[in-house]
Amino acid sequence: MKLDHIREKMESGQLCFGTHCSTTEPWYYEMCGFLGYDYVWIDNEHAGMTMPMVQNAIVATNAGGCAAFVRVQNHDISNAKPVLEVGTDGIIFPMVNTPQEAEHCVSICTYPLRGVRGFGPLRAIQYGNMPLEKYLAQADRSVLKLLQCEHVDGVNRLDEILEVPGVDGIICGPMDLSASIGKMGRLTDPEVVGLMQKIIDTCKAHHVPFGISIGVNYDLIKFWIDQGATFASMGTPADYFWCMSQQAVTKARTFEAQRNQ
Repeated sequence: MKLDHIREKMESGQLCFGTHCSTTEPWYYEMCGFLGYDYVWIDNEHAGMTMPMVQNAIVATNAGGCAAFVRVQNHDISNAKPVLEVGTDGIIFPMVNTPQEAEHCVSICTYPLRGVRGFGPLRAIQYGNMPLEKYLAQADRSVLKLLQCEHVDGVNRLDEILEVPGVDGIICGPMDLSASIGKMGRLTDPEVVGLMQKIIDTCKAHHVPFGISIGVNYDLIKFWIDQGATFASMGTPADYFWCMSQQAVTKARTFEAQRNQ
């Protein structure tokens, strides 16, 4: 299982590095594994992918050797359930601001009596190839439950959120976090940095893995890695295409200018 590799790194304090994607092209997800990423963050919150798209993305991600984490649109069980059934390695819930929301998110990913997840696995049980007893013995642990802390309200109640059993990790969303105090995008503002530091310190106090989700921002990624982050998710296909295309165009124009001298 690809998740075993992630859990081994989590337990030994190593960094799990990933990237975000919502493209419909399976080859991109598969390629991420060949590039050395540990996981791919399949974003269904902002992209609105269909379930066949999500399943194809998970399959391709696993084929390349990466774990697949899917961010769902909200905390609704109807959005989480299909993602669980097709065998995601991790599920990411956005904007978790209260312990009650955290309890709900964990519960819908967990079978009774500890949770309320209904039974109907597909790829998660290898379409019936996996014995039921084996599946049930590992089902709850086979999916990481990751909650995003991306609002000042969530930061202020993070101690309570981390008391909820079954929370596997906290991911900071710095853009929304900065927006929640009226400073969107000002990621080096002392107040924003202070909130990020509070997330880090609180997670450390509870011995809960933590991480960051951001575009191409090496300074911010380094800050979180230096602080001991378990998860660092950076960039999208558009980010990398933009960066490399800028470099290619600049070089070509430079070569042209040199030719014309």
